[in-house]
Amino acid sequence: MMAEIKIHVFHTGEACVAPDLPFGGEHCSTIKASGAFAKKSERLWLPVSAYLIECSHGKIIFDCGWHRNMSPDGVFDKKAQIKSLGSLPLYVTNQGRIEKGLAIDEQLAALGIHPADLDLVLLSHLDCDHTNGLNLVADAKQILVSKDELLFAENKTPVNRIRYNADWWRSTKMQTFDWNGTEGLAGKSYDVFGDESLVMVNIPGHSKGLCALKITGSDGRFILLLRRWRLRPKIVGAADHIRHCR
Repeated sequence: MMAEIKIHVFHTGEACVAPDLPFGGEHCSTIKASGAFAKKSERLWLPVSAYLIECSHGKIIFDCGWHRNMSPDGVFDKKAQIKSLGSLPLYVTNQGRIEKGLAIDEQLAALGIHPADLDLVLLSHLDCDHTNGLNLVADAKQILVSKDELLFAENKTPVNRIRYNADWWRSTKMQTFDWNGTEGLAGKSYDVFGDESLVMVNIPGHSKGLCALKITGSDGRFILLLRRWRLRPKIVGAADHIRHCR
């Protein structure tokens, strides 16, 4: 029997975006999604989340949220954000803030966990609100993202030159994985440990290599973490031995 699985939900700051970015659909134009010409009053402040999963395979992080250098003093800081994001155009699209104590390493420390204690960091994709804080957990034993996502991020289209900043992951030990399964509508998935307990399921659209994380208990019931600005993970079915920790 698989040991009890615990999922800690970390809210690692907030992002201020145009409504079309998260909710405009896959046919929304880049200009509309950027919010460059939208009214500031229409922008939304949405939670940026990360997750700590404790299971028989160890301690696993799913996404990293904002880096502390986005808000050095725990408040909105335009100059610091532009430096952290790497460009003014990306700041226009994705503004953010993170209060003191909410960065991923700070929340881990509150649980008595050092980044070097982490067995694995999984990245749903490489956008700033998911990867900007990666260096805070760079001492983890392993860091993984899908090969399709890295290839997509490194394709030097004008949009991707603004959207992605390799400084978020360049100095880490991040590696890529190839699909080894066919779960999901796209028919591409990655069974992380080979026992179906954690499966990265490809859900392309927002980015080519975007993944949801499927967490399955020994009774076959599962939880699906979909990283597109949900206040909580989407619960498809929670096994009795899977607990959510806040």
